[in-house]
Amino acid sequence: MQAPVKHKDVEIGGRKFRIRKFPARSGSFILIKLTTILMPIFTSLMPLLKDAKEGSFEDFKVDDKVISTVMSQLGNIAEQDFAYIQDQALKVCYESLSAGLAPVLNENGTFGVADLEDDTMLVMGLTIHALVFNLTSFFQGSGLGGIVPGLTSSRQD
Repeated sequence: MQAPVKHKDVEIGGRKFRIRKFPARSGSFILIKLTTILMPIFTSLMPLLKDAKEGSFEDFKVDDKVISTVMSQLGNIAEQDFAYIQDQALKVCYESLSAGLAPVLNENGTFGVADLEDDTMLVMGLTIHALVFNLTSFFQGSGLGGIVPGLTSSRQD
């Protein structure tokens, strides 16, 4: 039996980060919350997915039509829901510095490392990595796990 993976290391924008697992209770709630948010997205994507081989998404290509479909649905997320999900995702992220691991987000909601407050792409990248790392295993048996690998193309350990 293989030991469970408790973290992954990623590099985004030339900076190195460690992403840890969600606490089980937080992860459970985020999974439920994201499922209610993502279900309309998957429903919208179903016509686009019909060309993929049945039961396999290996040949599925993310193109402009898929991106616009996903983005139109993501625009329906309430700001407070997005803020909650993003905060929980960033709380499990740490920057690897010479002095050790530094939390990306402090308990009071402020950034714990330099130069994140105005780096939207880095913050979104960390958010996506944390969510995919923590939740992909739930979807693996469903066939949906094959849709998300392209979202996180950074080095993983």
